[in-house]
Formats: sequence, C-alpha cells, structure tokens
Amino acid sequence: MMTALPRTAGLRALRDHRAAWAFGVLLVTWAAAILFANGFDSVSSVRYLTQTASFLGIIAIGQTLVVMMSGIDLSVSSVVALSAVVCAQVSAGHGGAAGILVGLAVSLLVGLVNAVGVLWLRVPPMVMTLATGTIVAGSLLVYTNGSPKSAKIGLLDSLANDRVAGIPLAFVLWLAITAVAVWLLHASRVGRYVFALGTSQEASRASGVPLGVTTFIAYGACALLAGVAGLVLLGFTATSSLTMGNPYQLLSIASVVLGGTSILGGRGHVLGTVAGALLLTLLTALLTAWNLSEGVRQMTLGLLIIALLLAYARERRT
Repeated sequence: MMTALPRTAGLRALRDHRAAWAFGVLLVTWAAAILFANGFDSVSSVRYLTQTASFLGIIAIGQTLVVMMSGIDLSVSSVVALSAVVCAQVSAGHGGAAGILVGLAVSLLVGLVNAVGVLWLRVPPMVMTLATGTIVAGSLLVYTNGSPKSAKIGLLDSLANDRVAGIPLAFVLWLAITAVAVWLLHASRVGRYVFALGTSQEASRASGVPLGVTTFIAYGACALLAGVAGLVLLGFTATSSLTMGNPYQLLSIASVVLGGTSILGGRGHVLGTVAGALLLTLLTALLTAWNLSEGVRQMTLGLLIIALLLAYARERRT
C-alpha cells in the first residue's frame, strides 16, 4: 500500500526564491540591454524577443519535467526537426491537418521509446536519449534523402506569426503550456511523484510511487512539447530543416538550470524555466546587436552561463 506523499512536495518550489532570482537577473539584463544597445526599449523588439523565446521556452518546459525527476533528454533537437520535417512531407500529399497530427504522433512515439529504454532497459537517460536522437536524425536523412520539403500551413503560420491584442500568439501558446505545467508539477499528484523521484528513486519506490507511469508522462510530454515547438518553427519559417532543432538541445537544458532547477532533480520551479528561456534569448540578441562574431558570441554566452550558475551555487550555500 502506497504511503501518502506530503502535499507540499511540489508546493515547496513555489517558495523557492531561485526562480524569483532568475526573473531578477532577467530584469537587470533587460535594463542593461536598453542602456547599452539600441532598440531594446521598443515595442517591436519586445514582441520579437518574446516570440523567438517561445520556441525555446516550449522545449524547455518539457525538459523541466524530465530534469525534475533527475533525468535528461538529449533527443529534443532531433524531435524538433522530426516534427517539422514529417509535417511538411505529409502535408504535401495529405493536407496540413494530417501533417500536424502525424508530426505530433511521431514526436510522442520518440518520448515513449525514451521512457521504455530508461525504465525497462535501464539505460541511463543521457545515453538513451542521445542514442534515440541520433537514430532519429539518421532516419530523417534517409526519409528525405537530404532534401526536406517546405510547407506553408495556415494554422501553424498563425500560431507562429499572428498576434492577440498585440501579443505574439506563439507567446500566448507558451504561457498556456506553462500554466498547464505549473499545475501538473506543483499542484497535482503527478507533480509530487516527479519531485519525489527526483529526490530519491529508492525511497520513492519503497513508498509506492508509480515509477513507470511517471516516467512515461515525463518523457512523453517532453518529446511532445519538442514536437509542438518544431511545428511552430515550421510555421515561423515555412521551411523544414534537418538541423533546425540543433540550437535548442543545450539551450533547453541551460534554460532549466538558469531558472533555478537542480540538474540533479527534486528542486525547482517551472516559472524559473520561463525566466531562463527569456534570459538566454535576450543575451543572444544583445550579443548579436553588439556585432560580435559567432565564435565570440558563443564563448561569451558560455562564460555568462557559468557566472550565473556560480552565483546560484553561492546563493544556495548562504
């Protein structure tokens, strides 16, 4: 018989000030961008930044679910490309609706395969998801013969580019997904299971936590959200690419960690991930505005991430 989990298992994160700290860093960075670069105080700049941050943010929400339970998903970049490429290919012959449904279905399937490998084959999450992502990338190359199709689908174009009361619809979609994730992780039984497994799998199993169901939900949702992001990116660019998801693999993990979630699991908040995704998008735009070379931008962004993580570590000890 399962021992009752404390109802505060997920709610403790609501009082965790590391998420608030992430929003504080975001505001300071935005103020610096306004002072030291041109255009960051304009409405159009804010709209563009929130729109482009939404693509990363949707993926990072799914990554948060996995990291919270001390896992990781290195297949998200391949799933982003999988969803977009398959949707474009299928929609060319069967219409946009069929393309969207098939794109989401194959994305979810990858997540379920990841869960099977982690849960039943006992392959470490990093190894399992990296292998799955590599297989997916190779399969896409064979499927498209190296030449994925383009597609302009009305629904995806609207999701990516339209606005509601001046707010990008992609950002509205991200906020809606965030609201569901906040409820799931911080106010539901599934969330208490995720936090418990992230804290100690052995103790959680002894308490009767359903490891299988929770693992399938986490990895399935992570892949499904990566698929959603791939579809929105397809709507944004009207083209699919075998490498379109590559920038989001490590950035999604960095968003989670910068948002205050422990990479070891069991501690953090979804709202912190929102701040982390916005912060990384803003930093990237700021470095680009300063006309730095790609190599210098990457080095600078990496050093800034390390500095922020060291600050978090110091804050946690105090």
